Amino acid sequence: MLATALVLVAALLHAAWNTLIKFSAERLLVVACMDSVALLFVAIMLPFVALPPLDIWPWILASAAFELLYRYLLIQAYRVGDLGLVYPLMRGLSPLVVLALTLIFAGESLTDQQIFGILLIPLGMLCLLWQGGGGARLPWSMLPVVALIGLCIGCYTYIDGQALRRWSHPLDYLVWVTLLSAWPFPLLAWVSKRPAFKLFWREQWRLGLAVGFCVLFSYALVLWAMQLGSIAEAAALREISVILVVLFGMRYLKEPFGRPRLLACGLVFVGMLVMKF
Repeated sequence: MLATALVLVAALLHAAWNTLIKFSAERLLVVACMDSVALLFVAIMLPFVALPPLDIWPWILASAAFELLYRYLLIQAYRVGDLGLVYPLMRGLSPLVVLALTLIFAGESLTDQQIFGILLIPLGMLCLLWQGGGGARLPWSMLPVVALIGLCIGCYTYIDGQALRRWSHPLDYLVWVTLLSAWPFPLLAWVSKRPAFKLFWREQWRLGLAVGFCVLFSYALVLWAMQLGSIAEAAALREISVILVVLFGMRYLKEPFGRPRLLACGLVFVGMLVMKF
């Protein structure tokens, strides 16, 4: 029950920071500010965390690499697609990736009911390919990008879960992964857009702090939840954020809420209920 509560709070925070990124016209700068906050957190926490064993470093490096690619692709996708379309499509694929990796490589045992509930989530995401999800269609050229984002999310989620099975220190793991993944975008913004980056911090520092807090806290809660229970189930339950993002997009970005998006949200919700009850 605790793992479920942790994942649901993480989903709320994840939906919030994606909405904030989509809301801003300077998405690279928002991500750079977000990662700057994360680096500040790491600088404060480094003296208090343990150094990972050697066999954990490949997992940390792989997770950081997938997260960096995920951030880059996310910026590209949000330039052309609705939040309520891009986010559900990319998140809907990740439970399938985690489920496949978990069943094939981790030997984790899941009931037929859990597997069915997980499969309902990507099925709901397929509804969004019908008539643009009730709004503007996503260009076909962006579908491979969105699919690759989902693959990245699924891979780093699986990697994180397996790493924590081997080294049960979620806070320490969070710090080391963040140390490796959080510096490239602030450096890129500082080198390529230094005046704009400095101005953005002066004028929108609250946005940077809010996104940074949501990212860190969301990630920490998911790591904790995966340590407590099933990795595949935690990855799937986190997709309740799809419903929140569609609602946030409708409320704050004035995006449409057509029947395909309604059906997608319904299937995500039903999938979550099937898994837990």
